[in-house]
Amino acid sequence: MLTFSRTLVAWYEDAVGVTGLNHRCAAIRVPDVSFQSVSTVQYELENEIVALAETTVRENGADVLILAGAPLTGLAQRIAHRVSVPLVDPLAAAVSQAQTLARMKPRAASAGRFARPGPKSAEGLFPPLAAWIEHKPALASSLAGAPPRLMS
Repeated sequence: MLTFSRTLVAWYEDAVGVTGLNHRCAAIRVPDVSFQSVSTVQYELENEIVALAETTVRENGADVLILAGAPLTGLAQRIAHRVSVPLVDPLAAAVSQAQTLARMKPRAASAGRFARPGPKSAEGLFPPLAAWIEHKPALASSLAGAPPRLMS
């Protein structure tokens, strides 16, 4: 897995660990250079990411590399011809996963780490949102009719 900022590494390590994939993750690496802007990071670090990709293949035995972080969206397609293993685009992967979940139509978890938390007091919030947090379905259903500016 290649990303653009050292501050993201711990989060990615946790994500890999929580999913039980530590044994499948060759490395999580970051170029040893800084960048000016998150909006241009993929262009600023393009050559460094290509070099780091090949180093990760050679030194860590990576068979595929995930470009981790939304600001790297689109980079995989641009540099694929320069890297010796397949690259996974972060947005393409996220959209594909969301589409798969939508097709599967899984029911919501009622237990475990993905279960909805219990009701909480929610004073001072937009009433339909407060109702949803407090598990009051009649009022919460009006969230669907809320103006977009109130939902963002």
